[in-house]
Amino acid sequence: MLGEQKHNNYLSEAESRLRQLSPERLRVAVAFLAYLQETTENHVKEELMSIPGFAASFHNTEKSQDKLEETASNQFAEDAEVWQAYLASEKKWEEVYRRLADS
Repeated sequence: MLGEQKHNNYLSEAESRLRQLSPERLRVAVAFLAYLQETTENHVKEELMSIPGFAASFHNTEKSQDKLEETASNQFAEDAEVWQAYLASEKKWEEVYRRLADS
């Protein structure tokens, strides 16, 4: 909760500062933010893909999620294989989110 409050404070401060910029400087700031986001995403992607077996596991997780989405909701709880695939995909995404938060 405290982390979310800090995040919101940073967003408010950023918005306040951005509103005070001239259009030219605002354009530069937006370009810089896009650059930061892109380099962060690329860095995280490279870091995750360097984990042994992550790419294959990620691909399997995506296939499992596709399979899960195609399953009717009334069959969801009855199908142990799909349920296990769902749990595995949740675990993998938790790891991805944790690594993103740590970077």
